[in-house]
Amino acid sequence: MTAAALPENFLTSLKPDSVLGVAVSGGGDSMALLYMLLQAGVPVRVATVNHNLRDEAEAEAQAVAAYCAIRGVSHDELHWHWDGTGNLQDQARRGRYRLLSDWAAEAGLGSVALGHTADDNIETFLMGLARGAGLDGLSGMQPSFSRKGVAFHRPLLHARRSELRDMLRGAGINWCDDPSNDDPGYQRIQVRQSMSALEAAGIATEQIEMSLSNLQATRRDLNAELAAEVEGHVRLDRGDLCFDLHWLEAKSPESQRRLLNSALQFVAGQDYPPRGAKTMRVLADLRQKSVLHGCVITSNDAELRVGRELNAVAELRVPSTEVWDQRWSVAGPHSKTTEIRALGEAGLAQCAVSWRDTGLPRASVLASPSVWEGDRLMAAPLAGWDNNWSLTLRQHDCEYLEFVLSH
Repeated sequence: MTAAALPENFLTSLKPDSVLGVAVSGGGDSMALLYMLLQAGVPVRVATVNHNLRDEAEAEAQAVAAYCAIRGVSHDELHWHWDGTGNLQDQARRGRYRLLSDWAAEAGLGSVALGHTADDNIETFLMGLARGAGLDGLSGMQPSFSRKGVAFHRPLLHARRSELRDMLRGAGINWCDDPSNDDPGYQRIQVRQSMSALEAAGIATEQIEMSLSNLQATRRDLNAELAAEVEGHVRLDRGDLCFDLHWLEAKSPESQRRLLNSALQFVAGQDYPPRGAKTMRVLADLRQKSVLHGCVITSNDAELRVGRELNAVAELRVPSTEVWDQRWSVAGPHSKTTEIRALGEAGLAQCAVSWRDTGLPRASVLASPSVWEGDRLMAAPLAGWDNNWSLTLRQHDCEYLEFVLSH
């Protein structure tokens, strides 16, 4: 395989006659990915996420659309708008994956390809090094991962950015350069601009790539062993992950950390685990009730339970026909005014039955999805009152094992 070629194992992993989603910004990396997929004869459908942060973004999306139209490829433009809260880069990344996941699901696409390169991977490694990251933070980008049931792939992690641009020039294909990619106000750009100094000091990018490969192999093996060990010791109970407490307490601190982090991410739908110091405070006493990463961690003599935290979902409202908290859907007599919310204290007070008969902790019941019409509670299935509504969790026990393997 040459540097500017798609990995054979990636191509053979694609299902015959299936259409692959491709995220194309119009930059050199994603344009090279699209070109290579078309050259390989892979059926594709393209999406461009317009973050609406720059005046040029619309023209760049239209340039991708024009390239696709000439080649008979379906193209969709997805729009994201920042609400002004949180870290801009982090919120844009989360919004981008959310839009792409929803787009793929609506289009019936099982997989989406992304144009991240070896350069992105090296930069991620160095940023992790700067913050004192451990194995997971220093293992770089994952070649494949899942979001909301959609598989994302990074088939160009072996390729250098310069090589891809040389290929595009040779093919006479234009691309757009985002000026923010030269803005030293972002840490990633600072790292990118310091690469020449590292190489001058004898730290070649090839050496970093070799270290990344070794670290990724170690993480992959650790996760595989842990996933095999946890099977039979964890269960999914109405959205909460429950571990055999005695088994968990007997594990090494590192295994406990990895299992708890993956559980928190799985239940809360987070891309990243909490900071290490926060996780270690919880692990210091697993029998102590804790709140972390949008989850409540409780235990009894037999189990440790990781459930959703009410405060994390208290303001989350969606029409009853949509998916709530990325995990729950309801079926019942929908109307234009029915919506899904967390039950909360106000809902608990309106329940027609006692929640104690459900066997769920009070914290889990309060954070559970319920159906409302205005201020009137229509149904609270996890509190024991379904009132002709049914609730479906879009996760299964086996998915947590897959989650451990892939994180």
